[in-house]
Amino acid sequence: MKRPRMFLLLGLSLLLGSSLSLAQIPISPNEESENIIVAVGLEGLDIFEVSDPTDPVHLSHLNLEDGARDVYLKDNYAYVADGINGLVIVDMSNPIEPKVVGDYFTGWARDVYIKDNYAYVVVGDNGLVILDISDPTGPKEVGHYNISGFSNGVYVEGNYAYVADLNEGLVIVDVSNPTKPREVGRCSTGMLSNNVYVKDNYAYVVTDVDGLTIVDVSNPRDPKEVGNYDTAGRAKDIYVKHNYAYVADDRNGLVIVDVSNPAETKKVAQCSTGGAEGVYIKDNYAYVASQSYGLVIVDISNPRIPKGVARYDTADTAVGVYVKDNYAYVADRSNGLVVIDVSVPTRAKGVSYFHNGMFSNDVYVKDNYAYVADESKGLVIVDVSNPTKPREVSHCYTGMFSNDVYVKDNYAYVADMRNGLVIVDVSDLKEPKVLGHYFTGWAEDVYVKDNYAYVAGGVYGLMIVNISNPRIPKELGRYDTAGVALGVYIKDNYAYVADQINGLVIVDVSNPNDLEVVGHYNLAKNTAEDVYIEEGYAYIADTRNGLIIVNVSDPTDPQKVATFDTAGIAAGVYKKDNYVYIADGDNGLVIIDISDPENPTLVADMLWLTFYGISGN
Repeated sequence: MKRPRMFLLLGLSLLLGSSLSLAQIPISPNEESENIIVAVGLEGLDIFEVSDPTDPVHLSHLNLEDGARDVYLKDNYAYVADGINGLVIVDMSNPIEPKVVGDYFTGWARDVYIKDNYAYVVVGDNGLVILDISDPTGPKEVGHYNISGFSNGVYVEGNYAYVADLNEGLVIVDVSNPTKPREVGRCSTGMLSNNVYVKDNYAYVVTDVDGLTIVDVSNPRDPKEVGNYDTAGRAKDIYVKHNYAYVADDRNGLVIVDVSNPAETKKVAQCSTGGAEGVYIKDNYAYVASQSYGLVIVDISNPRIPKGVARYDTADTAVGVYVKDNYAYVADRSNGLVVIDVSVPTRAKGVSYFHNGMFSNDVYVKDNYAYVADESKGLVIVDVSNPTKPREVSHCYTGMFSNDVYVKDNYAYVADMRNGLVIVDVSDLKEPKVLGHYFTGWAEDVYVKDNYAYVAGGVYGLMIVNISNPRIPKELGRYDTAGVALGVYIKDNYAYVADQINGLVIVDVSNPNDLEVVGHYNLAKNTAEDVYIEEGYAYIADTRNGLIIVNVSDPTDPQKVATFDTAGIAAGVYKKDNYVYIADGDNGLVIIDISDPENPTLVADMLWLTFYGISGN
């Protein structure tokens, strides 16, 4: 099935259609790397190796308990402003295996800056907290200054901490004695100040409302606004290098402003990055933390002509999955086809991405080809003989809303929401042709066995179509499943239907002309999306509950044996050996060990990432 009812734009892809390689490269433990970028967000902390910025390598992921807001990387440690958990310190001496070594509850940590042996943490309505981090395993609070507003960002230069406060604007605190911080000046910078960067004698403050405001801080006791540029978006973060300010401007992307003359600032370029929340500059590249696309890398060798060169994320919502040999093929809506190496399920890793359509809703893999049901192009045939370099062979238009595909012999059977069942001759993969069509109504899913196609037809229930003559398919029977039939699987003489409203409906199809329900298992929250049957068990993708396992050894008396919460919106399911693979919406690919179906356990969770903060060496 394979149209989710909810969407979050998150994903694993590369900008401009370039391929993505996630194979780990050798990095020695305890060896500091100058090519490390660390990003933090809703899912925790992620480490990337960027010696080649056009091909970022994802090294590792570390779960953190709360939505991390920002990060500062110094030596072999990442200092994370981890929301309600305060400051969390991560040892990155081995970036492939990061580990938490220290933490301190500061209150709701929003941002952090490290200077010498001190961490300066801004904590919303609790102001500025100063921690001694000379021993990273045991940080200690040494100073605190309460700012009357809501502190969002901090930058430390010389003996001063410059705080971007949501309500008060720029607040300057003397920290020459970290145990006795005291305010020396402030300057109103407009409403909703988010962050600040200090260079030479200027503080660059970004706000939700007014964009970029430049303040002369040559005299910290008497700061004065000298320039402003409205970036048109909600400016969230800033990095200044040479004569340019690089602003993470939310939906407006990366905005580059010439600040060579603070009194006459002007925009020189803009680059779409999707929900820009944070920005870090290293050499000729801007690393952008994006809500929509994860890590986005932009070539700024010419600041007036920025070019997106790569991104690491998944871009959309995983809705369909098929596993063949050592690879899982995930249909990821607008992000297309994502290929994941699952040869070691506990170390699943993305190896490539293919997108050349609109919305990929499902995928079927046969021999060396992936057949993708695409919402706009219909059936797309992709050569995956080399899974790291998928390439399109051809496509065949089957209608406006292709939801699912099943391949048998020389035919691909496409479930199209508007056109029903469409049969495509794929004997010549370079020139697929529509042979036949049967209007079933709302077609969501299809399963083919012998001479019959079984279609999950939404509000029309289950339909059986005789396809012995693919040019002239004929309906033999249908059964109203009393809800919205979204997924179907055939085993022996039974059709197992995932009905969004009515749960699991089991239909005896031994006589296609006289269908009869023999069993039913009601799901409490009306959320069944897809189903896979093997060895007496039904594995149901349930959008609210995750994976539900039902014993169907007796189809007339199905019994639930286990539930596993996948944390996302489970939309597709596939089983191979002792593992179940769930296309889990915004949560990506989830792999579950079901060697004991009554006690499923998590093996891997391929997070689709959302980043807010970013840092590097």
